[in-house]
Amino acid sequence: MQWLITLVFLILGIHVTLQSPDGWGYTDKHGPKTWEGICQLGTRQSPIDIVDDDTLEADLGPLEFIKYDHLYNATVTNNGHTIQVALKGQPLLSGGGLETNYQLDQMHFHWEAEHTINGYRDPLELHLVHYNKKYNNFTTALKHENSISVVAVLFEKSEVDNKHLQPIIDAAKQVSNWELKSKIDIDVQGTVLPTLFIPADRTMYYRYDGSLTTPTCQEIVTWFIMTEKLPVSVSQVSNQLVLTF
Repeated sequence: MQWLITLVFLILGIHVTLQSPDGWGYTDKHGPKTWEGICQLGTRQSPIDIVDDDTLEADLGPLEFIKYDHLYNATVTNNGHTIQVALKGQPLLSGGGLETNYQLDQMHFHWEAEHTINGYRDPLELHLVHYNKKYNNFTTALKHENSISVVAVLFEKSEVDNKHLQPIIDAAKQVSNWELKSKIDIDVQGTVLPTLFIPADRTMYYRYDGSLTTPTCQEIVTWFIMTEKLPVSVSQVSNQLVLTF
């Protein structure tokens, strides 16, 4: 599982300095309160706090992760805000009330979780970002309504290490202390098995219409928040990633 090494920036307590190339970030100086336009004025902005008492039950069927159980070569991109993993293949998302297939564009982590459940924030959240397959690419899809679908997987603290995350910790020294001034791509050694980061229960999830969680915050996203969480041990999350913009 050598590919896991490349995600260390996002889930370990290693000091990483990322220089924002386009003027926005997550710290106070460039944080969400300073983002302009629809980011402040929109009516369905993400992320949200999901309150169980305010949800409605519906049978939309299970989410179907097509070709997620295949092995893929991958490229990691450090874009100045986060680390993205793009697979050299075409895993697809369907089901859950979606009218067509959505193709995986990239996946990335957020420390701490962006979405909260009944006011509680988990230590880690994975986003699997898909676009409507009828568009040629993610950039084109951004110009259209309801063109993006994101599956969010939450990680909860456990007394037992997550064996799929442990290789990241073991390899941390190899990828720490980068300083980024422009976007950088790295081909991942080995292959990626994306199903390892999908909960076994694909029938239970929260669904809502929202937005991108980064500028320009377009309100074009169908969100699926999986109710089953994956584990990450207390020792694995004992230190917080520092991002400086």
